[in-house]
Amino acid sequence: MKKTTSATLTAACAALALTALTSCGSSATGSTSAAATAPGPKALADHKGEVTVTLWHGLDTNSAAALDDLLAQFNAAHKGRIKATAVYQGSYADALAKYTAAVRDKSTPSVLLSYDVSTGYLADAGQTVSATALNKANPGTVDTSSLRPAAAGYYSADGKLLAVPFNTSTPLLYVNTALLRKAGLPADTPLNSLAEVAAAARTVHAKLPGVKGLDQPFDGWWTEQLTAAAGQTYCTPGNGRGGKSTTALTLTTPAQKAAIKTVADLYTSGAALDTGTAGADAVKAFQAGKVAMIFGSSGAADTVTSGADFTVTAHPYPLSAPKASAGPVIGGAALWVNGPGHSSAEQVASWQLIGFLTSASAQREFAEKTGYLPINRKVDTDSSWKSFLAKNPIVKTAVTQLDGTPAVPATAGCLTGALPQIRTDVVSALQSAFSGRTPLDTALKNAQTAADNDIAQYRKQAGQ
Repeated sequence: MKKTTSATLTAACAALALTALTSCGSSATGSTSAAATAPGPKALADHKGEVTVTLWHGLDTNSAAALDDLLAQFNAAHKGRIKATAVYQGSYADALAKYTAAVRDKSTPSVLLSYDVSTGYLADAGQTVSATALNKANPGTVDTSSLRPAAAGYYSADGKLLAVPFNTSTPLLYVNTALLRKAGLPADTPLNSLAEVAAAARTVHAKLPGVKGLDQPFDGWWTEQLTAAAGQTYCTPGNGRGGKSTTALTLTTPAQKAAIKTVADLYTSGAALDTGTAGADAVKAFQAGKVAMIFGSSGAADTVTSGADFTVTAHPYPLSAPKASAGPVIGGAALWVNGPGHSSAEQVASWQLIGFLTSASAQREFAEKTGYLPINRKVDTDSSWKSFLAKNPIVKTAVTQLDGTPAVPATAGCLTGALPQIRTDVVSALQSAFSGRTPLDTALKNAQTAADNDIAQYRKQAGQ
């Protein structure tokens, strides 16, 4: 995911989400979308005239243009029957805030493209028809069997696919190989584990005056990555994925604490560079040669490489647990179909649009234009895509990592509507520890206490 959401916006959206849940009277199970059934093809076939489908999104300029191109193709193929329109609503957080207001006003769009952090709220809000229900009622429209498991897993709970991933990213380690070599590290320096990355960072800092080894932006996404890469769930029970809603956060399992401490020690020792919460600032420092390695989203690959006057290599996100049980958590966004207030014909037409947008041809085109990863595995056999990967090794690394990520609870991420506020509170506590102002044990306990309060408040408002 392109990490552009500020802590203020995410916190504001969390508060709005709680208000919306209260006002719309959702039963808020924490694991399913509202509608258990969905309309089938007959609803659209029986409709007289053209059906209008509105899609709200928070994509940036380049990605928005690519989406518009796809919608033009869809409309041409369904002329006179379905007309789809994409409406930009600002950032992802802006789009979620406007959607929350629309829930209260009963003016939701046909389809909402919303980012990963909103999944828990949207699962609880009682406004959407699950992808599983729509798929059952409209067999063959969306090829859910071809979705990459790690991406589908993030938007699933209790055995049901809630929404369909559209634009997906994965975390990577970007490396200035010239700086590593200048520090005396060989070209084949292993960077597969978190311990190996930390060792390389310390060497760079020791051998190159004025250069730091690593920069991990202070964004809550990265604490979640450290947790999943350690094979641990971020919240209990089971990351909220097994039919029981999230009741607490966990930050202090031995494996999780060890992973966080590995990075924290780099900061307190001076081997890591603190550029604050903005990923863009980490990229600028990397491009300026101030730091040898940064963690960043695969969606930022073009930005990272285009502004660097050196060769940038990308490595999979480093693990601190076996590959079979650990891996990174995806970023990006998924497509949600709204039910209440939308006719059966509109819901089926929305599902047809999603079928097109997630088809192999559309996903290949969107990925090549934007840098996001195609969520349809059938793209992998496309000759054009193979040629694209040959010219874009960073994208190839990201896709390979995504395919190799096990679909286990740890990599599915924490499912709770309180996640935006949790990220804000965790970042605040860990910044204090990484700067050396607060002992790590104390900071982790403070973060967990604040997060548990966020979850308790959310559950109370949501009626869980």
